[in-house]
Amino acid sequence: MKIIVARRMAVFLVAGLALGAGVPAASALECPRLQSLDGSTTLPDLTAQLKTKDVLSQIPGILGYLHEQFPHAGKLPLDNYLIASYCAVVKADATLSEVERQAKIRDFADKVVSKSF
Repeated sequence: MKIIVARRMAVFLVAGLALGAGVPAASALECPRLQSLDGSTTLPDLTAQLKTKDVLSQIPGILGYLHEQFPHAGKLPLDNYLIASYCAVVKADATLSEVERQAKIRDFADKVVSKSF
C-alpha cells in the first residue's frame, strides 16, 4: 500500500514537471524546490552522485545515505527530495531535449519509489 501511495506521489510530481511541455524549451521543465528533511536546515547536495552515467544503479545507495542522515524522515519525503534533486540535474543538461528530460525524470522516479531502504 505504501509503495502505491509513493508511486502516485511520484507520478503526481513528474506530471507537475511535465505541465510545461507545450512551452518553449527554456521554460518548460520546472523543478520543485528542495524541501527540508527531518526539520534540518542543511540540505545535502547530491549533484555529483546524480550526474553519473549509472545513476539508476546508485539509487539504493543514495536513499540509504539520505535515510542515515535523516532517520526520522519518511520514505515519501526522501523520495521527493531525491527526485527533485535529480530534476535539477536533468534540467541543467543542455544536451537533452525536453522529451528526453521528462523521460529521464519519469524513469528515475519509477526506480526511486520502487526501492526501499
